Amino acid sequence: MILNGLGFISAPLYLFEKFFSGIATEHLLAEGIQPEHLNDEPLGRVLEKLYDAGLTEIFIRVPLSAVDRFGVKMDSFHLDSSSFHVHEDYGTGIDDEASA
Repeated sequence: MILNGLGFISAPLYLFEKFFSGIATEHLLAEGIQPEHLNDEPLGRVLEKLYDAGLTEIFIRVPLSAVDRFGVKMDSFHLDSSSFHVHEDYGTGIDDEASA
């Protein structure tokens, strides 16, 4: 998702599984993780949890933690997260409507 957000992939979440086809996902991420596990459903749930936790807080805490951990000297910093957005409700899909 980070690669996509930075514009290196620029693919919708439902295509993430295809991006990871042929990549050693177990070695890259964790044992038992296969490309088919990396689809829009779990990624959407992660995005919802990030939103609920407060994106601004997360976007500030992550780099500040890296600064502390690696001893980076800073006089000031700037964060522009205005280009990051998601438009989807992952809890109400076609499958949900069909089963209702």
